Formats: sequence, structure tokens, C-alpha cells
Amino acid sequence: MDENKKRSWDVALGIIGPVLTVAAILVGVWQFNKGEEHRQHEQALQSKIDFDRRAWLERMNAYRSVAELAGKVIAHIDDKKREDAIRDFKSAYWGTMILVEDKEVEESMVKFYIEIQDYENGWSNVDRLKVRDDDLIKACQHSVAIGPPAQ
Repeated sequence: MDENKKRSWDVALGIIGPVLTVAAILVGVWQFNKGEEHRQHEQALQSKIDFDRRAWLERMNAYRSVAELAGKVIAHIDDKKREDAIRDFKSAYWGTMILVEDKEVEESMVKFYIEIQDYENGWSNVDRLKVRDDDLIKACQHSVAIGPPAQ
């Protein structure tokens, strides 16, 4: 190999080497950024799943509580404890349930609440209260059976 060819190869390799090094560094930075984006996306998705699970568990606990309260209203309908049971149900009606109930449970809660008011005013009877209680329990069961939102 003559001196000119050797010099051309040295110059070409002198240029190609740093270009390849810079290209490799840029590809590495790009891969790192993509990996970080993917990791952040996975963390956000996991956080949403965890939040949805916690919300579903809160909903289930609230439904269990309101089912017990509705049962107490029915169980103590001819008892001194009736007023306490109705007051506790109204507290859940205006409190926790507003945060967790879905449409079906909301409608059943409203109907049961109105039926309690009608019973207190003498416009309803125990049997109608029991039907509304049963409807409320079924709505809660259906909502809980659906489970947390799927991801």
C-alpha cells in the first residue's frame, strides 16, 4: 500500500471513528429516554390500577355499611331504635354514598330514602320498605359484582 492510500485511510478512519462514536452516544441517549418514558407510563398505569382498586374497596365497604343500615331500618321499624337507624341511614345517604355510588345504587338509595319519608308520614307500609330495601341490596350487589374498572 502506498503512502497516499494509507493517508486516505487514516483520514477516513479519523473522520468515521468520531462520527460512529457520536452516533452510538445519540442512540444510547434515545434508548434511555424511551426506556424512561416506558417506565413512567408503567408507573402511571400501576398507580391508576391501585387507585381504582382502593376506590372499589371503599365502594364495597360503603355498600356493606349502607346495607346494614337499611337492614336496621327494617329490623327496628316498630322499635325505639328505629329513629336512630333512620338517622344513621340518612347520614350515609348524604355522606359517604355520594362519593362512591354508581347510577343504579343512587336510584335505589333515593327510592329507599323517599320510602322512609313516606313511611314516616304514614303514606307507606313496612312491606313497601322491605321491597325498596331488597332493591337497594340487589343494586349494591350488582355494582360490587362488576368489580373495579378493568385496565
